[in-house]
Amino acid sequence: MKDGVWVTGIGAVSAAGIGVAPLCALLVGSRSAVRSIPSLGCRPAGQAPTPPRHPAGRHLDRSARFFLQAGEEAFHDAGLKDGHFDPRRCGVLEGSSLGALADLLTEHAEVKQSAARPSRLVRYMPGAGGAAFAQLHGVRGPVLHLSAGSVSAAYAIAEAVEKIRSGRLDLVIAGGAECPLHDEVLASFEAAGILGRDAGDAPCRPFDPRRQGTVLGEGAGVLVLESAEHARRRGAWPQAVIRGCGMSCESYSMTSPDPSGAGVAEAAREALAGLGQEPGWIKAHGTGTRLNDAAECRGLASVFGDNLASIPITSMKPALGHCLGASAAVEMVGAILALHQGIVPPTLGSEQTDPELPPHRIATLGCRPAVDTVLLLAESFGGRCAALTLSL
Repeated sequence: MKDGVWVTGIGAVSAAGIGVAPLCALLVGSRSAVRSIPSLGCRPAGQAPTPPRHPAGRHLDRSARFFLQAGEEAFHDAGLKDGHFDPRRCGVLEGSSLGALADLLTEHAEVKQSAARPSRLVRYMPGAGGAAFAQLHGVRGPVLHLSAGSVSAAYAIAEAVEKIRSGRLDLVIAGGAECPLHDEVLASFEAAGILGRDAGDAPCRPFDPRRQGTVLGEGAGVLVLESAEHARRRGAWPQAVIRGCGMSCESYSMTSPDPSGAGVAEAAREALAGLGQEPGWIKAHGTGTRLNDAAECRGLASVFGDNLASIPITSMKPALGHCLGASAAVEMVGAILALHQGIVPPTLGSEQTDPELPPHRIATLGCRPAVDTVLLLAESFGGRCAALTLSL
């Protein structure tokens, strides 16, 4: 498809607030929504507000309600109305790493001591948010849940793009949701040495030589994706265009990246083939961990060579927290907002360039891209990597 796949609507729930507007304000203002959370032992995290009650979400877990909230915003943002599209050629693809795990852990004791409830079959079903959205709007095409760790939402978006490109679907609501903020979940990440220790106002410093770990966050990002032909027929216009997608697996380790960044490079090259030029900036996965940032930077260097030093690189995780399986979708919505503002959101907390990494350029306050295109990266346990390219 010469026109690429159009993004005609976006929605979000994040630590910045409910909706796209507070996310845009946070990124433009170069602020962080990561805070010390008393209920989590005062650990830093990106905690999102609870969405307003929705009748379709009354039996859903918190992450599914996030997806439903962001999906509704994206649906209306795209100017869609029930009955104005072919439900058989519409699909919903939702990505999540842990699904309802945090809610299940919270209610475990109560569940053991109380009578069984049929509503729990839905509450703890992965992909319930997407299914509820499909029920609400009469979607009759494929309604899928993809779980692939921290690339879950990226894979969901890439799969949606392929279904549109193949002609199978005209319209897909795609994204992801995640709510990992539970004491037992964070304790597991701490035991693995992944979380940043208390470091004042910057617990997460991607690509900085002082980096020591990441911070978790919760949220949802949802995009309405359409073929250009379908969008034009209903008088819609793109907010952004997805030009390319790439997916790979390093097959190196279940928990550590290939130090060379081979998977990042392979996914990036595949995604860039649809762009036809170097991106104006790069939205890195940028967890702030020692190994991942180093591998990611080396992978990018193998793709761009010496030119990497002139392309701004940013990570949104210091501002929003690491939303695990939803991170790619939340950050893709953020990237679209940044493209419209003509800015590269700065990598908050990162003030120095690591001399042990290939020469690279970290986006700082007031950085503006040379062209309105962006390469978005996502990585996960299991060696899974994903990349997408966007343009206005």
